[in-house]
Amino acid sequence: MFNFPKTLHQLHFFEEDGVLYAADLDKARVTEISAVMLNILKLAEIQTNDGIVQTLQTSYTEDDIFEAFERFEELEKEGLLFNRGENLRETLAIKDERRKLLVVIPNITTDSFFDIETLYAGTNMALSYMFEHLTKYVDLHFAGNQNRKLADNIYEVDISVSDFGKLSRRINETYFGILTLHRDHETWLLPLYQHKELPPILVQCHAPRGHGGNAINSMLRHYAAMRDFDAFTAPSDYVRDFYSDYVWDPNFFNTLPNGVDSALFCPMDKAEAKRELADHMGDDRIMTTPTVGYLSRVQSEKGASVYLKLAELNPHLLFLIAGPHFGRYQSKVLPDNLVYAGFHRREKLPLVYNAFDVYCFLSMSGEETFGLTVLEAMACGVPPIVPNFDGVPSVVGDAGLIANAENFDRDIGPLVSYPCPIDFSQKINLLLNDDERRQTLSEKTRNRALSFTWDKTAQRIIEFFEALHEKRRLVSSNKVLNAFAPDIEVANPVPKHLKYKSIVLSMNKHYERTLMRDGLYSQRVEEGLVLTLLRNHTVREAEALLAEFVKDEAEAKAILKRVRGLIHATA
Repeated sequence: MFNFPKTLHQLHFFEEDGVLYAADLDKARVTEISAVMLNILKLAEIQTNDGIVQTLQTSYTEDDIFEAFERFEELEKEGLLFNRGENLRETLAIKDERRKLLVVIPNITTDSFFDIETLYAGTNMALSYMFEHLTKYVDLHFAGNQNRKLADNIYEVDISVSDFGKLSRRINETYFGILTLHRDHETWLLPLYQHKELPPILVQCHAPRGHGGNAINSMLRHYAAMRDFDAFTAPSDYVRDFYSDYVWDPNFFNTLPNGVDSALFCPMDKAEAKRELADHMGDDRIMTTPTVGYLSRVQSEKGASVYLKLAELNPHLLFLIAGPHFGRYQSKVLPDNLVYAGFHRREKLPLVYNAFDVYCFLSMSGEETFGLTVLEAMACGVPPIVPNFDGVPSVVGDAGLIANAENFDRDIGPLVSYPCPIDFSQKINLLLNDDERRQTLSEKTRNRALSFTWDKTAQRIIEFFEALHEKRRLVSSNKVLNAFAPDIEVANPVPKHLKYKSIVLSMNKHYERTLMRDGLYSQRVEEGLVLTLLRNHTVREAEALLAEFVKDEAEAKAILKRVRGLIHATA
């Protein structure tokens, strides 16, 4: 049975050659409609079926109206015009009692996360593994264009981001939380924080800086706009530590390490791995020459140019590059000891890693919060050498070598660092000339990698959402009333200069007395500004105002602390 009211997609109506059309902007489809259908759509979000009939019966016959209802039912089955997200609990995907997370990642095809061979970026691979393991604990519903089952405990639901405001209460009734991904060019998230009814939003951050400052500024905007019960996650402590220099409340940044498939990525017989890769490439030097490995996109920000320098510095070693393509470096004159090993499907990557004697990670991008390939190499027992910047050293610990890097005080393009080729070269030779040390590190790397599991990652996400729900229960909607006025001392009735105060009223917006006396309480103007701001803005937005106008940061923080205390104490 097709029943109004219905939540509409974004629609644009137009007429051409005397024919009416509705352009469904969410589905990029144009549908021919009748005049009665157009008038029904104008009432669709506010009227019931009976209300529509009553409103339109003076202009159209009941047969015309009910015929339009039947046509709308056909269009809804095609996923057009109406957002079926309004009937979330009535869809097959919602019936069971398991907790559910709504996953919102626009502009990435949902199906791609479940075909890992199509994924090249480490972030997307990490998300794919994380989703797989989350399904042990919750159902995942991806906001998309239709209602369908993708796999066990994984569904796509017909919910448009543009409708989240209208559907906020229904979404809150259905979902334990909203899981999404931060990208600095995305602004659609900012309006969502305005909806107090939406469940907690957990924003994964894999690119905390870079892009000429755009990433940092975007993160700070989200930090300011977030509700008290939203948060970021990032793969390493580095992100929280980095942003603690910019924000007053680094607790909004939670560490969520990646994991590794330790059953797939595991040590193999090294001589056999070298032999098999040598046969595949037609280069027997792999079997006889100490081999350094690099597995990544062959791009400048991933350290490809530095890797070429390392090959030139060490003609006695063999340097392998494995990646999707060789990019612009294909046209360069390369040293003879640098070999492009080509692209390998994921199930073959353990063979490639095991053929390396040491693994070189040279990325200098602001998107390296973890280094997934480092962990995969470690799981295969291959000692890594990584630069001393961002979150990568925290993955390696004492199970590899940390080389020097020139870290920049600000982004330049996508770059935030430059690995030192000389120090990398020295550490490569140090490991390759010391079999005992290399073997010791090989054992350490495998043992350390086993401590990073995707199941732990999934469990931590659930724990984060549980903690955010606790914070939500503590949120105060209290609106402390205050006014601003000139103030003079009675003993000096004719002052040369007036002072100004914020006057806190002993009542709230419901006209309830909230404090001991009926009197008025004089406070600093800055405190009054924060009280006023917090009626409609977040604590982080008040932080931005205080940081700008109160030069003593310690005093600014103290003001915010006092005001928040007053608000919560009088709730």
